[in-house]
Amino acid sequence: MTPVPFFDLTRQYASMEKEIQEAVLPVFKSQQFILGPTVADFERQFAGAFGLSRAVGVSSGTDALVLSLVASGLLRGQGVLVPSFTFFASASAVSLAGGRPVFLDVDPSSFLLTPDVLDRFLREETRPGPDNRPVTRRGNHPLAGVMAIHLYGQMVDMEGLFQVARSHGLWIVEDACQAVGARHNGHPPGLFSNAAAYSFFPTKNLGGAGDGGLVTSESDDFADHILRLRVHGSRKRYEHEEMGYSARLDALQARILSVKLPRLAEWTARRQALAMRYNEAFRDIPGVFTPIPLPDCHHVYHQYTLRIEGEGRRDALRNLLSERAIGSEVYYPIPLHRQEAFSGLLPETAPLPASDKLCREVISLPVFPELFDHEQERVVDAVRTFFRG
Repeated sequence: MTPVPFFDLTRQYASMEKEIQEAVLPVFKSQQFILGPTVADFERQFAGAFGLSRAVGVSSGTDALVLSLVASGLLRGQGVLVPSFTFFASASAVSLAGGRPVFLDVDPSSFLLTPDVLDRFLREETRPGPDNRPVTRRGNHPLAGVMAIHLYGQMVDMEGLFQVARSHGLWIVEDACQAVGARHNGHPPGLFSNAAAYSFFPTKNLGGAGDGGLVTSESDDFADHILRLRVHGSRKRYEHEEMGYSARLDALQARILSVKLPRLAEWTARRQALAMRYNEAFRDIPGVFTPIPLPDCHHVYHQYTLRIEGEGRRDALRNLLSERAIGSEVYYPIPLHRQEAFSGLLPETAPLPASDKLCREVISLPVFPELFDHEQERVVDAVRTFFRG
């Protein structure tokens, strides 16, 4: 039986092999692999594509988050609110930047941090601090900001979240690593926050040939700060204004991404078409919940993720898919507040029932642009067979 892959990078490369090879050849000839005009050109191209003011290429999505937190003024020991249902790097970046992740729950339908969830947490789980910023009731830690995470390709309601955060004196950094090209109310990530962080990990909707990331900001001062931080805190050679990082985007990655960026809209449209076919195929199955796009949201479907109600049914479905040589993944099987790396934070973590429940119920199906129609039909048939049985 021919496998249906969860993701196949070779198909995309085969469709543009010559174009990519021709694009990277001048970089090899120049031997200028670190920053330079190639990276600057891509930064301008990316910002222009989404109507943003500034874009700064960095070494990974994780580093994009770390640098954004540092540039926001996060002080050692200050708390940053982070949804527990997400990838590890969203919270580890807070720790790496010197802060303390404080976990809160998500909306179980959209998988996202909503303005209502944030407002309820700030009212119930914090008290006013000496500077009127909130302090956690359980751990007595002052809060500085919020990590807004655009999960699976769908954006948080950033305008609403911004209003709630601002009313409590908190800044926002956006994790847009799964949301390149996404919009809410016509707005891309980065307009209602200090910065938005992107990842170009190979399996992302816009993926490179290795690690890579980028920070966007509407503030020139903030973007200039990221420029310093990515090169050891320096803008002029051998002059260092602060402690920084070695977090630069490689020129080879920038060239590859420059070639791929014009195709992103086409790839996104294919993802959306695949997602709509799944939705139609699964909408009448009891106990199966398809992704619910928020109103006025341009969902880019980095993942197509179902919720499967019933103890053990998600895992049983995944076993059937595996038997039929169909790829699937679980993003994420363990919420962050239950990760051993964060075990020291548990005493101040409120119960997070939605995150715990989602980790037991979610399963992601193949949705990459090069998935063939007949392969999707096999996925649909397998899922529907499971629930008929």
